Amino acid sequence: MTKTVVITGGNRGIGLGMVKELLKRSDVGKLFATTRNPAKSPELKAISDPRLQIVQMDVESDDSVYKGVHEVSISKALGSSGVDILINNAGVLISVDINTPINRKDAEHNFKVNCVSVMVVTQAFHDLLKTAAKQNGHSLIVNVGALLASNKCLHGSGPRHFTGYAMSKAGMNMFTTNVSLDWKEDGIRCVVLHPGWVQTDMGGAEAPLTVEESTSCMVDTIFKLKEEHNGLFYDWKLNPIPW
Repeated sequence: MTKTVVITGGNRGIGLGMVKELLKRSDVGKLFATTRNPAKSPELKAISDPRLQIVQMDVESDDSVYKGVHEVSISKALGSSGVDILINNAGVLISVDINTPINRKDAEHNFKVNCVSVMVVTQAFHDLLKTAAKQNGHSLIVNVGALLASNKCLHGSGPRHFTGYAMSKAGMNMFTTNVSLDWKEDGIRCVVLHPGWVQTDMGGAEAPLTVEESTSCMVDTIFKLKEEHNGLFYDWKLNPIPW
């Protein structure tokens, strides 16, 4: 049985890498990749695969989110089935230096995108996730997280001043735990996956992992996730990460 997958922020970096890896799998029947501006997403638009549908969605705009979900829901390719896997990948990393006066706008923007937008998008897809779970036994939400959100693994904010980003991802972790409990009876599982330190615009050229190395493992891990992983935090190779 093939899966219907939705991924946010599919136009570049880890999101684009995951789109490419997902389309290598024969068990992915339909893939909806969202981007804030399809016209400015040339690499995503260049992918020629009938299973791929690009959806305009700005995760910071409720109207845009609901319009995007509606576009997915009325797609002929979706039919009467739901969404088997939702990957909340869209995110930002804005430097916040706790050793200088805090820029409130920058700190809040981390939370708006990495935490609140994940909540809004996930809730907007709830009905489609429930539909898939009823038909196939379960559905899955994957929230792309960060090792920096782990209290036990953190060693300070670092030279790039990750405090605001780490706090926002920690908030997303709490949301993941809540969803894993609140929606368990709906058959919906929710997991956090850390992609590693990756060579993207966000990760920088000095990162040890290429996009392909990270995303190939991430996609493989996603299709290995079971009930026992619900509500927990893992890296791209399915190694557990403490909260």
